[in-house]
Amino acid sequence: MSDSDLDVDLNLIERIREEITPHVVQTPLYRSTTLSEILDTDLHLKLENRQFTSSFKERGAVARLSALTAEERAKGVIAMSAGNHAQALAYHARRMGVNATIVMPRTTPVAKIDQTRYFQPEIVLHGSSFDETIEYVDERRIADDLTLIHPFDDTIVMAGQGSTGLEIVEQLPHVDTVVVPVGGGGLISGIGTAIKALKPSIRIVGVQSAHYCPVYAKLNNEPWKPERNQLSIAEGIAIKRPGKLTMPIVERVVDDMVTVTESSIETAMFRFLDIEKMLVEGAGAATLAAVAAHPDVAKGKTVCVVSGGNVDPAIVADIIQRTLVRTERIVRLHSTVQDVPGSLTKLTNDISDTDSNIVDIYHRRSFGSSTLDATVVEIIVQLRGEDDKVSLIRKLRELGHTVGEPDQILS
Repeated sequence: MSDSDLDVDLNLIERIREEITPHVVQTPLYRSTTLSEILDTDLHLKLENRQFTSSFKERGAVARLSALTAEERAKGVIAMSAGNHAQALAYHARRMGVNATIVMPRTTPVAKIDQTRYFQPEIVLHGSSFDETIEYVDERRIADDLTLIHPFDDTIVMAGQGSTGLEIVEQLPHVDTVVVPVGGGGLISGIGTAIKALKPSIRIVGVQSAHYCPVYAKLNNEPWKPERNQLSIAEGIAIKRPGKLTMPIVERVVDDMVTVTESSIETAMFRFLDIEKMLVEGAGAATLAAVAAHPDVAKGKTVCVVSGGNVDPAIVADIIQRTLVRTERIVRLHSTVQDVPGSLTKLTNDISDTDSNIVDIYHRRSFGSSTLDATVVEIIVQLRGEDDKVSLIRKLRELGHTVGEPDQILS
């Protein structure tokens, strides 16, 4: 079956859904009470991170593998992927007895490489970004006579992703807005086509990282050029060019497109962990970031498509620390203390009495503004009581400490 002979429409999506249903999860969709209250909206989450390989990519991968001819299955398949398409394809290819070659950018998180390797495909690391792998993939495809399974620019793949849209309408019939992360455009093309065919009044909103926003730029007639070797916490949607097949569909079905900053994506990832007790990758958290950054996005009952949950634990640890600092749950203070026995002990005891936790402390006699009888102390404090940074500083000053933020002049 040639994808060029097909149009992505409701009939194709419904047919593909019947074929893939035994092999993928109909993922949960539920209302987040806490996030709805925080963001003052009626927010629902479509949890594609609950697929077996933790991403929506399984839908398209199964659909395309199922469409292979017997000859194509025997020769094998090849794909380029930053991780989620790789895992989905490798898993289902092994299940179906098809040899798979996966080409991944060298910047792919180690966790995604390891998770893909578990399904025993041939893995090739090539290039520093998704786009730089394409030339190698074409050469390898021709040399070994493999079938390319593109992660997004394929009508059967798009139709597979579109099954997500059918589920959303079934699970929340009165949905008003669906927010979808956008990289190459395969997911939003499939979801948008399905939903607009069933209920044209539902708004389809796409979201991209401000670091990688070619679709946003095209829809808004704005210039955009990626910075060289630019990285994104949402590497799953860090695509420099949308698909040739997907872009016309995006232009037809998408009502609005927004961008979000890297820090807002990190905050959204943290919120999923902190509030929903859920691990969500950057691309999957981008939809929540969009609702938080652009309140007009969430009109009526709003569904955020949580596209995946594959993220390196080391990255998660860094995000937690940065978000705690950004939200001032961890703060850095300077204090000038008398260089006599007991002064540092009194400072730490007084901080402890506020129920705050000292994470790190640096006692520097030889640097900063230390004098003969005084020394500068830097304290990293995790606020765990009722105090915020301002009230903590005020209380410590009332107790006789010379304390402030690093950029304040202490006296």
